[in-house]
Amino acid sequence: MHLSTSLVADLQLVAAACVWAIAVHVSGEGMSPDVTTSVVSLSGGALLANFVSLVLLIAETVMLRR
Repeated sequence: MHLSTSLVADLQLVAAACVWAIAVHVSGEGMSPDVTTSVVSLSGGALLANFVSLVLLIAETVMLRR
């Protein structure tokens, strides 16, 4: 579970970077409000996935019995 949330965060950050790179370097559109919204949404989703990953890690650590 922990690995999957980290993978989701990585994929969302890669997608945000791709959206930014395509908008700025390929299409020549630049950072329009639509592109900015997409990049912020994808990076916000990655942040949320990282928080979920952190909560899972803490819960797993607390429940670990030695």
